[in-house]
Amino acid sequence: MITEKDIMFPDIPFGKTAVLIVIGLAIYFGYLYLVGFDSVLDVLLHADYWYMALAVIISLSANAFHAAGWWVYLKSMGYKTSFFKAYQIYLASIFFVNLLPTMAVSGEVSKIYFVQKSTPGSRFDKTLATCVMSRVLEIVPIASGATVGVLYLAFFYGMPIWATAFCLFVALAMASVAVGGLVVTMDNVLLRRLANSAFRLLGRLLRKDLSAQAEHVDIILAQFDTSLKDMTSNRALVAGSLVLILVAWCLDVSVAYIAFMAMGSPVSPVLVVTVFSVMVILQMLPIFLPGGIGVVDIVMTTLYMTVGISKNAAAGATIMVRFVTLWFLTALGGLVTLYLTKAHGKNGAR
Repeated sequence: MITEKDIMFPDIPFGKTAVLIVIGLAIYFGYLYLVGFDSVLDVLLHADYWYMALAVIISLSANAFHAAGWWVYLKSMGYKTSFFKAYQIYLASIFFVNLLPTMAVSGEVSKIYFVQKSTPGSRFDKTLATCVMSRVLEIVPIASGATVGVLYLAFFYGMPIWATAFCLFVALAMASVAVGGLVVTMDNVLLRRLANSAFRLLGRLLRKDLSAQAEHVDIILAQFDTSLKDMTSNRALVAGSLVLILVAWCLDVSVAYIAFMAMGSPVSPVLVVTVFSVMVILQMLPIFLPGGIGVVDIVMTTLYMTVGISKNAAAGATIMVRFVTLWFLTALGGLVTLYLTKAHGKNGAR
């Protein structure tokens, strides 16, 4: 069984992260200089910031639905976790996802940590199962939206072949990872074999006996399988969670659409869906820069420009979208993390 000492706070190397943020900003500002920084600044200064306020409200609402899609699994496990507490933990997870870009693993670790600390009677394997299930479902609308959207743009908007190929590669790669992860997750025998093989390989590389750790993890995975099957056998629960996540995704996409309205340049919803989905996927990938800063911004701006959007509107809308989805949510998540840490302790008892 997992004990209290096994639940550790996901520490962030703030010094290294700060340096990487500066590098990412330098990359993006260099790109803006080439695009034409003065003209982009002029567009931002004349933007309608009431739309920005609306985008913030919708983003908060979207994350409430994301949290709800996860919270229904917590309730199915018999946890007495309020929705507001789940929402707080979800916002905190965004802070870790953006600062520790590791395929969103850091965010799931933080969710497990705070649930275990704040919920009496919680079990690690059950909490892990809720996080895995909601994360898999989160990928469904993102990968689907990117794939369908790219094909639509390729046929009706004349998107360049390189841009089409890039977007399809990103979307299909994420879908493949999701499907592969789901197959391994649902096949507990395979999962445990892979875990044991990984420990044997690691033991050889480190020249240490890791059999005790391997046995410990094997017990956890056996418990995890039971918890996961309890959830997946409830089709109404899975369907309800997926509906909540789909609503959240629609609200997420709306943020990008509103950003273009703020610029005075409304665009096709299909275009917004495609580029926003690609952005979310890139932000989830283990790019060395926190939140994919610089890289994701350049890709977004470039993709918008390839389908005929002016460089100023593309860059301005990208800045506004990233302000809401990266900077604002990361800052809010950081504040929530501080609150949760103070309320429930850091590596301390519940």
